[in-house]
Amino acid sequence: MDWPIIVLLVALGIFIVLPGLISITVIPPIIFDAITARRKPEKWSREHPSSSNTGIVEMWGESLRFREKYKEVESEIEATSADGIHLKGLYYDFGSDTAVLILGGRPETCIYSLYYAYPYAENKVNVCVLDPRAHGLSEGIYSGCGYKEQEDLLAFAKVLIQCGIKKIILHGICVGSCASAFLATREDCPKEIKGLITDGLFIHYYEQLKKRIAKNKGPVYPTAWIFRHKIKKLYGIDCSKVGPISVLPSLRLPCLMMASKEDIFSLPKNTQLLFDINGSPDKQMEWFEHGPHSHLRRVDSEHYDRCVSDFIRKIQSQD
Repeated sequence: MDWPIIVLLVALGIFIVLPGLISITVIPPIIFDAITARRKPEKWSREHPSSSNTGIVEMWGESLRFREKYKEVESEIEATSADGIHLKGLYYDFGSDTAVLILGGRPETCIYSLYYAYPYAENKVNVCVLDPRAHGLSEGIYSGCGYKEQEDLLAFAKVLIQCGIKKIILHGICVGSCASAFLATREDCPKEIKGLITDGLFIHYYEQLKKRIAKNKGPVYPTAWIFRHKIKKLYGIDCSKVGPISVLPSLRLPCLMMASKEDIFSLPKNTQLLFDINGSPDKQMEWFEHGPHSHLRRVDSEHYDRCVSDFIRKIQSQD
C-alpha cells in the first residue's frame, strides 16, 4: 500500500473514527452520570445553590430568608419511600389542617423549594419541602427523573396525613411537576390530596433531556438513546413514551398549570397540548409572557403568588 494512502487512513482514523467512537462510548455515560448520579455527598447539597447562575443564586437567597423568617415553626421531617429510600425534608407548621408538598426539579434540594413557599406561608398553609432521592440529606445514588420521585412524594404525603393534615396540595417545578402529575393520577393517590399545581411541566423526560443536551452543546445522539436505555434498565420505564402526556387524561383533581411563552425546554406548544388533554374538570392554564424555564416566580412573583393564592382558597373552600 502506498504511503500517501496509509497516511490518509491514519488521519481518517485519528480525526473521524476515533472522535466518533469517543462520542458513542465515552461521552454519553459521563453525561448520564453527571445529570443522574450522586457519587459524593457534596453533590446536590443543601449547603449551596445548584449552580452559579444568577437566577438560581437569587432564588437561593430568598429561600434562606424564608428559613430565617419562619425558623420558629421549622422542623425536620422524615419518610421512607416504598422502595426503601430514607428521605428527609423540612416542615413549617402554621397551625393549619392544609399543607403543600413542594418538589423542585433536578438537581434541587428542599432549600430551593422554599423559594416557592411564600404564598403558602402568607395564607397560613403548612409547608413541606423535601430532599428527593439522591439530593440533600436524603439517601440514594440516582435521581428518579420524575418517575421515582412520585414515591418520595407519596411517602411524605402519608406522614402528613398521620400528623392530622386533611388537605394536601401538590406543587411541582419541572421534574417535580412530572412526579406530582404521576402521583395525582395514581389509583392509590391518597384522598387527602386535593389539588395539583405544575410549573414548567414537560410531555416526557426524553423530550426534556434532548433539549438540555443540545443546550449544553453535547451530542444529542447517541446520548439520548443511552439515557433511555439506562433509565429503562433502572426503573423499567421507557422515558420516550411514559410521561405526563400519558397520565394527565386521567387527572380528576383541580389543576393549575403555569408556564412561560419563552420556555425553551417545556415548549409552549407542548404545554398547550398537555392542558388540552388534561382530564381535570377544574383546570386553569396561566401563561407568563416572559421567563426562562422554572423561573416564572422570579420574573413575576406578584402574578405567580396571586395565582397560587387563588388556588389555595379554592382548595380550602372545598368540603
